[in-house]
Amino acid sequence: MPAVITASSVLCAGGRGTEQLWATVRAGISCIKSSSLVDRSAEPIQMGLVPASAIPPLPPELQSQPLPSGVRRMLQLAGSTLSAVGEAAGAAPLTVYLGLPQLDPSAVPWLANFLSLLSGCAALPIDLASSRIFPMGRAAAILALEASLETLSQNPSAIIVVGGVDTFLDLGRVAALDAEKRILGPRVMDGFIPGEGAAFSVIRGPTAMANNPTPSTARIEGAATTLDPGHRYGSAPARGEGLAQAIDKLRASTSIGAVASTFAGFNGENFEAKLWGVARLRHTDFFSPSMVLQHPADCIGDTGAATGAILTAVASFALSAGQREGPSFIWAASDHELRGCSLLSK
Repeated sequence: MPAVITASSVLCAGGRGTEQLWATVRAGISCIKSSSLVDRSAEPIQMGLVPASAIPPLPPELQSQPLPSGVRRMLQLAGSTLSAVGEAAGAAPLTVYLGLPQLDPSAVPWLANFLSLLSGCAALPIDLASSRIFPMGRAAAILALEASLETLSQNPSAIIVVGGVDTFLDLGRVAALDAEKRILGPRVMDGFIPGEGAAFSVIRGPTAMANNPTPSTARIEGAATTLDPGHRYGSAPARGEGLAQAIDKLRASTSIGAVASTFAGFNGENFEAKLWGVARLRHTDFFSPSMVLQHPADCIGDTGAATGAILTAVASFALSAGQREGPSFIWAASDHELRGCSLLSK
């Protein structure tokens, strides 16, 4: 019996809770608005941000800590979202596998303490010894999911909370992207709309389900990641092969098919479209001719390292609600070399 998802929670511009976000995405409602940030031409930047009223303040003990504003925002987004699935995860302390933005641990002193800070923000104990962070960008949460399946294969009685969090509401980060002409605007056509969000899913191994039967929203048939040297900032030719190779790896571990619905990690830039185009052509037989394609970034913007976690939560809800057929394919690609995909079924 494969691992299963028994609960999920999301917070992003599209709403709080997986059901609300899925309703937003399914209806194609745009949650993109002008922000207080401006680009190099003094034009307001369009962003997919969570309303301030929906984000709880940091606990008093964290407010006085000298943390960058982007870190504070991520803790606020992730804290309340993790709290929402804490009870469903069962006995504390929680084992958390968390995707984060692409960061160099040696250059970011707060990174090693992020899970400890998150525990205080969520008011939930986290088993820091068994938990892990994956600071790898947009596909990080799929890497976290792949790692969780490896852990569950060795310890099928385990329960792991897999998630991701990110925000582009960061002046330095936005300025750097604006200088690269990557933010969509009146003078940039091949760009993306910055967003933010957090999502977590409770993953139970087969023995954990047998010992304590719990309704599940989806079965996880597999997850796979690869490293593509031809990434956006790499020196190798950008052939767009990384996602296709990740699908090769995924298909080698599961015989299920053909994919009936895809939840795609598009962010609006041509680079991601090229990845999908190559992967789709090389794996034509893997996808049903009537496959339905969903790309939530159209509604909520690019949610960075939260992308894989948000797509997983939304896909599992859509399957459980009978509003999308399975199996459902999920993919995301980081700005650097990581490419990831996963497969869910009812």
